[in-house]
Amino acid sequence: AKRTAAAFADQWYRKSAGARCVYTLVGLNAVVFGMWRIPRLLPLMARSFLHDPRSGLSYTLLTSSFSQREVGHLVFNMFALVSFGTSVADAMGAEHFLAFYLSAGVASSLASHLLAPLRPALILPSLGASGAVYSVIAATAMLFPDAQVALIFLPFMPFTVSQAFKALMAYDLVGAVLGWRTFGHIAHFSGGLFGVAYFTWCTGAWSELVRGIAAARLRAQRPPAAPRRAIE
Repeated sequence: AKRTAAAFADQWYRKSAGARCVYTLVGLNAVVFGMWRIPRLLPLMARSFLHDPRSGLSYTLLTSSFSQREVGHLVFNMFALVSFGTSVADAMGAEHFLAFYLSAGVASSLASHLLAPLRPALILPSLGASGAVYSVIAATAMLFPDAQVALIFLPFMPFTVSQAFKALMAYDLVGAVLGWRTFGHIAHFSGGLFGVAYFTWCTGAWSELVRGIAAARLRAQRPPAAPRRAIE
């Protein structure tokens, strides 16, 4: 057991900080998925890990973005997060990526919340990391537009991540307008828009925030100036 733990720790710390951040997010999603499998926890999960626009709860905008109930939903989202998120996290830095990912989850849930009343039949509890994952795909398309990707069942037909992202956004826009219930199309499309908007206009805000915090820490570490004595 000690050798296994040591080998795991060695592999873990050999990974970049960005990769560790992504795998930690995957682990959190897996833990929440496991909690859905415990019957005693179902009332808690339904209250705190589903976002219902009629519940009056705001924190579920975030917690629902870590929640998947079906194995296929979890596997698809986490596979996409690892595939696209590791490179993005390494490029952004782990802290920046984490802030971006959490903000994307809240933004996509909020968009779904605000637009659901346009179609009352679609006001249903929602969950899933898909909106945040769409933001990560958008970030990949903005940072690495010419990166090649391929579908698992069509590996001989590669295309760029920019082309894939545009196709996904077009599909979800149509689904949102027509009210398809196949997926959370509003959350998907909103997550993608958030990613594009963030990398178009907001990346400088993070740098300003980091510089501001560093300056505040520097000021706090300076010893106070000695009081001047009046000349008598």
